[in-house]
Amino acid sequence: MNVESASKAPSVRGRAAYGFTLLELLIAVVLLGILAAIAIPSYSAYVGRGQRSAAKAALMQSAQFLERNYTAFGCYNQTSATCGTASAVAVTIPNSQYAPTDGGPATYVLTFASLTASTYQLAATPCQTAGSCPTGSNSAFDDPDCEALTLDNTGSKGAGGNIGTTSPASCWGR
Repeated sequence: MNVESASKAPSVRGRAAYGFTLLELLIAVVLLGILAAIAIPSYSAYVGRGQRSAAKAALMQSAQFLERNYTAFGCYNQTSATCGTASAVAVTIPNSQYAPTDGGPATYVLTFASLTASTYQLAATPCQTAGSCPTGSNSAFDDPDCEALTLDNTGSKGAGGNIGTTSPASCWGR
């Protein structure tokens, strides 16, 4: 018997062994399940933090617009009777009433929670909670950790939800 024919010798059972056993496949499926159980929640949290960052940026941009308006006219709401300017016009949220403002699908609705001549409070509410996002937006987006983010004329930042109610700074910090 030469060396070539010895290397092609059949297995103990009489045929060559190819493929995987059922136990090996089961172990591979379990490992994939464990990796998915770790990766999917982490990715979802990462996406939520990204959407929250876009809402915070839109709130800050709107607050800066209102502060410039206050500097120019002496009041936040130019239609207020106490403003006293002859060129009174309605104040709206700049660029968009949705976040993100860069053209991606909307996940937050931006609104004035209150607006007077000397005070304002802006709110960013997730689309699922607000129920008023435009067509093409991510209307299923929800943020149970921080829910609605708020910002007022004193710079006070607030949040709702599981985490934001007790610690708004944790929603605004990350």
